[in-house]
Amino acid sequence: MSSGMKVVGADKFISVQHRLMAAVPKQVEELIRSTSASTQQQAQRLEPVKTGFLKRQTKVTVTKNVWHIRGVVSADAYNGKFNYGYAQENGTKYIKPKLFMYQAFETHKNVFISNLKAVLHV
Repeated sequence: MSSGMKVVGADKFISVQHRLMAAVPKQVEELIRSTSASTQQQAQRLEPVKTGFLKRQTKVTVTKNVWHIRGVVSADAYNGKFNYGYAQENGTKYIKPKLFMYQAFETHKNVFISNLKAVLHV
């Protein structure tokens, strides 16, 4: 038995939603790329060493597959097997932690979350 109910404009609504949702992954990817780059620049400004080796080794890697996009900022400056960037960030028994990566992350975290909410219309 048919109820006789008809929704007018549903096809137009669905097509608009499809277009909006198709644009979201591109916007999210661009947001992740720009936030990762900004975090890298902030970390490089905060790095506690002056030689430039650690700054040149602070890199951004953005990986993308069907289900996720990931931006990683790393400061892996090796001297042999010794990770100098890790030692500067976390300290050793001889030096105090500098937390330059943590500070850069904290600086950009809330801005990223609010921008992501705006892109996702949450």
